[in-house]
Amino acid sequence: MDPGLNEELGGREMSKHARDSLGLLLAAVLVALPTLAHAVLEPLELSDAVSLANSLGGLEEYPDANSVTGLDHTHIEFDETGAYEEYNHTFTKALTDEGRDGNGSVSLNYHRRYGSVEIVMARVIKADGSEVVVGEELITEGTAPEVSAMNIFEEDFRQISVVFPGLEVGDAIEYIVHQSYEPLIDNGFNGIYFLQYVEPIVESRVTIIGPSSLPLIHVVKNGEVEYEETTDGDRTVRTWTARGVPKIERELAMAPPRQIATRLIVSTMQTWEEVSRYVWKLVDDKCVAEDSIVDLVAEITDGLTSTEDKIRAVHYWILENVRYLGVAMDRGAFLEPHFASYTLEKEYGICRDKATLMITMLEEIGVRSWIVAINPSHRMDTEIPTIYFEHGIVAIEGPDGDYLYIDPTIEETREVYAGYVGDRYLLVATEEGEDIRQAAHVPATANSGDIMDRAVLADDGSIEGDVTITGNGFYELILRTVNKNMGPQQFEMMAEEMVQNIYPGAELGTFSITDADDLYEPTTIELSYHIDDYALNAAPYTLFRVPAATGSFEMLSDFLFGRMVGLPERKYPVALGVTLGVDEKAEVALPDGFVVENLPDAVDFEAGAISLSITYEYVPSESGDGGFIRYNRKFGIDTFEISPEDYLNLKEAVRLAGRSEKGEVILKREEG
Repeated sequence: MDPGLNEELGGREMSKHARDSLGLLLAAVLVALPTLAHAVLEPLELSDAVSLANSLGGLEEYPDANSVTGLDHTHIEFDETGAYEEYNHTFTKALTDEGRDGNGSVSLNYHRRYGSVEIVMARVIKADGSEVVVGEELITEGTAPEVSAMNIFEEDFRQISVVFPGLEVGDAIEYIVHQSYEPLIDNGFNGIYFLQYVEPIVESRVTIIGPSSLPLIHVVKNGEVEYEETTDGDRTVRTWTARGVPKIERELAMAPPRQIATRLIVSTMQTWEEVSRYVWKLVDDKCVAEDSIVDLVAEITDGLTSTEDKIRAVHYWILENVRYLGVAMDRGAFLEPHFASYTLEKEYGICRDKATLMITMLEEIGVRSWIVAINPSHRMDTEIPTIYFEHGIVAIEGPDGDYLYIDPTIEETREVYAGYVGDRYLLVATEEGEDIRQAAHVPATANSGDIMDRAVLADDGSIEGDVTITGNGFYELILRTVNKNMGPQQFEMMAEEMVQNIYPGAELGTFSITDADDLYEPTTIELSYHIDDYALNAAPYTLFRVPAATGSFEMLSDFLFGRMVGLPERKYPVALGVTLGVDEKAEVALPDGFVVENLPDAVDFEAGAISLSITYEYVPSESGDGGFIRYNRKFGIDTFEISPEDYLNLKEAVRLAGRSEKGEVILKREEG
């Protein structure tokens, strides 16, 4: 089973001494249990289950854990076609309230056109040695909740759930799941099996049996396991076993456990080109431009002359009129799409449906395109060809011959070309077949906020300013999404908080924000503010902070410069998802009769993927009186995933920015 992918439970690792001591006791218990071939088909004898639960101990042995898995066994048999049967046998003990709640139920999603899932058995092993068998009424199957929530009838997306009644701290759950799948690619058996989760595991084992005539390539990542290979007639039996597996530490905004865990990757496919050709075959015959599509494309591109404008029109129409059905399935990009006309008629679809419709519509304006498989949530394992991609998008040929990528599922973005794909591995599906490739880098400036404050400092120390906040790429998407979810009135309340963060008593004047539904216009916030007694009068000196330098107008600073850098160091990368930046400028007009005595120190920091530049400049007026202070802060995270090393660089940038925020401009009144 893979609870690390279905939900991330909290957990902490047992001490090394306790783990080593407990391992000796458990070894004896596990040896007495049935062999794997039987264990995946039959539950443990009750006496063995009670012994295993007792031997796992509790918080004394696992002082920081919420639960502990005694055994996590997977048994797979595949044939020459790639079809396979899989049994998963799991035994987990709840150690805390959180562990009890996290193991109170198990849910699995699947697509019944390609396979089936069955709960063979499920029960609770009580702390007193009794058992509570889960009845049929507590095992339910139906349309996946995320599908039902959208009022969409798509009955092939299924979810099976089992509830463990009366589970208490100190109890254990045991369940066996049987899965049966047809191959998505002929002769193409492949899989990713996780041997480590977010709670400790005593023993994790995977056995795969298949025809010796069908070579199975395999690799283990992020850990060491025991490997055994034997033959049984014309079949090869391979077993991987990990024991005493520590939990994955939880950190705020960390990369997903599936990227960090010890994992086994297997495949009978030898090249990525095989996979590319297969996906192309899935999609190509579905891209049929029936009259309804031909007429629609003609209508929405009427009057447009440039190809780029036509691409934008097609993209926006799909975003606004075809709902995205986001169903979590590891192999989602490899499910056979519907015909383009079907998706158009239904006005909804999952990623590959929307991509197929876009490919068909783009063909009508003379733009050739291809479906692309990608994993937006984590770094791709590229060593072995597999079909484990979460998402499908679209590629077109760019002016330099390289691909440009369009995601027709991000319904709040105005950017035609997806900014999150940079540096990610992806697979373009073509008739000839392509190798997996890494997309070109998308710099932080392509996902950057753009902020401008024009302020006037009066002789009496008051200040007023006009602020414009906008952005491009992911930054603009954040602004638009917040606007769409909150609405203009709540956004105005947030603008009042921005202004009040500059200085107590600050007042918001005017406020406006663009229409969240108008993709042709970038989200733009315009506001004005007024603050009495802002500057400190210490005659003959006047001191003030540039309002923009307080960070009040920059929406992401609280997260990036606050909560994210709370740890002294990190063990795992931060999953930012995109490159990100901000370019914040300000001009403060000064009153006549003052000269600039001092400006805050500049900052010029660049290390790894993190950069921060802060400058102050005095610009005199042509008449020699007044003039203004010019401020500029540029911040960039030029990677979609912040490594533990770059995290330390980010902390240093935060420290420098915090020190700079306290800096004051010092003016001196001229004598006479």
